[in-house]
Amino acid sequence: MQKKTIVLVGTFDTKAQECLYVKNLLVEKNHEVVTIDVGTGARGTLLFPPDYPREETVKAAGSSMEEVLSLGNTGKEAQIMGIMTRGAIAICQELLQSRMMDGIISLGGTMGTNMGTTIMRSLPFGLPKVMLSTVASGDTRLYVGTKDIVMVPSIADIIGLNPITKTVLDQAVGAVTGMATTVEVKASWKPLIAISSLGGTQKCASAAKSRLEEEGYEVAIFHSNGIGGRAMEELIERDIIKAVFDLSPNEVVDHMYGGWADAGPARLETAGRQGKPQLVGPANVDHIIYDSSAKIPERFRNHYIHMHGPALFVLRTKTKDMEEIAKYMAEKLNKARGPTAVIHSLKGISALDLLDEGFVDNEANLAYLETLKRNIRPDIEVKEVDAHVNDDVFADEAAKMLLRLMGTGA
Repeated sequence: MQKKTIVLVGTFDTKAQECLYVKNLLVEKNHEVVTIDVGTGARGTLLFPPDYPREETVKAAGSSMEEVLSLGNTGKEAQIMGIMTRGAIAICQELLQSRMMDGIISLGGTMGTNMGTTIMRSLPFGLPKVMLSTVASGDTRLYVGTKDIVMVPSIADIIGLNPITKTVLDQAVGAVTGMATTVEVKASWKPLIAISSLGGTQKCASAAKSRLEEEGYEVAIFHSNGIGGRAMEELIERDIIKAVFDLSPNEVVDHMYGGWADAGPARLETAGRQGKPQLVGPANVDHIIYDSSAKIPERFRNHYIHMHGPALFVLRTKTKDMEEIAKYMAEKLNKARGPTAVIHSLKGISALDLLDEGFVDNEANLAYLETLKRNIRPDIEVKEVDAHVNDDVFADEAAKMLLRLMGTGA
């Protein structure tokens, strides 16, 4: 097995025994280990000298142990966590640049998980990241964000070594070393195109993907569930993605109205700001998703709701809502610096149009289209296709339009 360098981040005062166990496991597997202490030393004793002791971590954050201990005396734990996290991030960035990091592992409770995953979110896609956590069994979106972090539930609290903690520690080490020693996927010379989609528009996304791949492109589909759109925007920003078919920009709608799939205020803006070709579709902008009925605003209480499973309320937008959505999206698209166009399906813009009679509202869909056309820049083409969004003819036309925007189509 090829020797790799694994970074171990932890509070080496409160998790001394457990971190030493992880360090020894990594060494036994013939890997190099770089240890970074993000503990203050106020609640425990070190069992081994870290490569980066807490004093160096604090210094890398531009602070001092005197400041940290002073904050601890006044109960300002959040500020201490911020300092230690910033310092560890700075150290990790140096290790990356020096090619001294092939993976990272951390372990902890709520505070340790906050620090560990914040550090991991600062690291690039593809670098193995494993977080052994007491809170990994709940909603982990806050911790994982848009990064490829593997969270391992600790089952028992991470206090001491016993058959349970030893087992999960062994598995976490096995996960990070297994990923780090996996043969790296060779980069493709083909440009990468992104497509956004929800499950109900997967048919269209898959068909468009096939057409674009036939023309020699790589294609990645992103799930428009909030996190997926943010990840796509980040990869556009990093120039990994070269063009976008934003088939399902519903995350913009959820941002407007506080929905479950909110991808933040920058959604639908990065490609335009960078001048990259983008084709924007209408899929799923006809609804707002809420994960609790209590979160539905009063103005929407009389709107039709489709239940998607036991916990997702899919609220059908009405004419006024669709006009608001169209204006907001036009504002975003009007800022674009590069080739931009819109494609609109006239016979339905989501799978629910075909599955749920109560979801059909052609008047609202038309209001969206007409409002968008009135408010969008004249040089941005709005193509109307007499088909449903999931019809093959729509996917074909979308692929052709995007290729033209990229300067490679007829």
